[in-house]
Amino acid sequence: MAKISKKQRVSLKEIDKLTKERKNDQIWAAASVAVMAIFIAGYNMLVYQFGVLDEGNMVVRAMLYITAMVAAGLSGIKLMNASKKARKIDGYRQSAGISRETLEAWRKGEIE
Repeated sequence: MAKISKKQRVSLKEIDKLTKERKNDQIWAAASVAVMAIFIAGYNMLVYQFGVLDEGNMVVRAMLYITAMVAAGLSGIKLMNASKKARKIDGYRQSAGISRETLEAWRKGEIE
């Protein structure tokens, strides 16, 4: 097993934490886009195919668009957070002198 400095070890642990948080942000962004798509598709099905809702129902239409706007905003915020975390990860890698190969070896457990 290869040895690394204390600064690199601390940076690698922080990179692992940030990577997990970044993946969570990406999942949240994808989920909010999916919710938005489901709401819009569900509204169109209820109105046009099944006739359950009145086509001119302003309250339902307003709720649909508000939900879609909130989901789009959440998606944007989460994607911005994921982008910030990616920049932090690159910063930690550069400041500690960690190569991509070292990072992959750390993730595989080849470095102690």
